[in-house]
Amino acid sequence: MKYLVPLFAIVFFSACGSHNHDHEGDATAETTEGTNPNAGWYGEEFEFTEAITASEIAGLMNDASENEFVIKTTIEECCQKKGCWMKVPTADGESMRVSFKDYAFFVPLDAAGSTITMKGVAMYDTISVDFLKHLAEDANATQEEIDAITEPELAITFEATGVLID
Repeated sequence: MKYLVPLFAIVFFSACGSHNHDHEGDATAETTEGTNPNAGWYGEEFEFTEAITASEIAGLMNDASENEFVIKTTIEECCQKKGCWMKVPTADGESMRVSFKDYAFFVPLDAAGSTITMKGVAMYDTISVDFLKHLAEDANATQEEIDAITEPELAITFEATGVLID
């Protein structure tokens, strides 16, 4: 009997180490071949159509219809708390913020610099000062940078339903 508890503990802890845990809201990527440890699908897989660059979105957006696009780009920055948003470069050194539909999946915190293809919907959005400050905190901005945010921002945002990291 005195060996039963330690034996149970060993079996329990070794099983914990070999199981792939799916934490709340996290998506587990299916690893693809390549050197990027983050490579794989996050969110919904999608059929590849002709991908555009993030710089082309503004010229292609239409007020009358849903603005669904497949975009090939590079991750510029990711949320450093959960991976719940990312920024991708657009024209003229600007960035477009990408969120994930229904907060259903996240990207790895160290995915910045990765090439991605993503599918989702682009929209114009006014981002409040409070939310901009929250995003700055998530990006590990300094208090001085956070305090400098004083105006809302009108921007094109993108809600991704799926992301493939190459």
